Amino acid sequence: MTVPHLSPTPAEILASGHLRAALRTLAAGFLSLHTDMPRLSSIFAAQQRYMMGQVFLSLAFQSADGTVLLSEFLHHIGRHTIASRNTADAFVKEMIRYDIAADGPPRQDRRCRPIVLSDLAYEAIARWFGLHLATLDHLDGGHRAEAFNRDPTLLARTHPRIVSALLQSNFCAPPSGTFSLLTWLNEGGLLMDRLMGTLPDIPPGATQVPTGFSAYGELQSTLRISRTHLVRNLRQAEDMGSLGWTGKRGQSVLWVSPGFVAEYDAYQAEKLAVIGHCFHAACAALP
Repeated sequence: MTVPHLSPTPAEILASGHLRAALRTLAAGFLSLHTDMPRLSSIFAAQQRYMMGQVFLSLAFQSADGTVLLSEFLHHIGRHTIASRNTADAFVKEMIRYDIAADGPPRQDRRCRPIVLSDLAYEAIARWFGLHLATLDHLDGGHRAEAFNRDPTLLARTHPRIVSALLQSNFCAPPSGTFSLLTWLNEGGLLMDRLMGTLPDIPPGATQVPTGFSAYGELQSTLRISRTHLVRNLRQAEDMGSLGWTGKRGQSVLWVSPGFVAEYDAYQAEKLAVIGHCFHAACAALP
């Protein structure tokens, strides 16, 4: 296999003239995934749960038979201070309840509880991976998505590298600013994707960037978040100067600040750079 050229750095991604278009497409891909797999997407749609899901998948890819011991998962979550033991245990129970995972074949040691993921979970992570590779290709003209389509085993080879790199970065800690306010909200990531996916190219010197929304109901649609919770968090972001309305609240065009957009872009750029670097390393390690 021809090894793809090196991934761009976060700074190079942020400087790309294709950034806004690439992130609009990426956000549309996330929302399409949510539409096709709403239950699964909702379970992973807050930052803490997102990281727990990524760790579980990483352990499954590294397992010889695809099973993950519950004790092993709980150990990793605690080691990286992603969540409490009780929260992580409840997360696994929720995956099982919604058929995203199931109890695996029993072991001789009854203290071990093996868990296996459903085909739907693997389909979802493959789409997630492909979306990010296509976005990187959009930014630098690479052919990563094409390489992945030719060799689907690259997902299992790359994913544990990605999770290891993310755990060593700031992805487990609440980001700063408005991004932090929303990304730790249930389905907050999808909410931001809905906002950012409608943004036009931002002219220099802009202080308000119009979104494609003009009502709370439009934002809330398809998301598992109450109107009360949505309004409360948007009001907090409004108090921070990160968003606002061109006229009457909830009855006019909603705008976001360039600073808020920059927080979102920085998060996506770091994630894309990590994925690109890990994909390159996995390709280079192939025979």
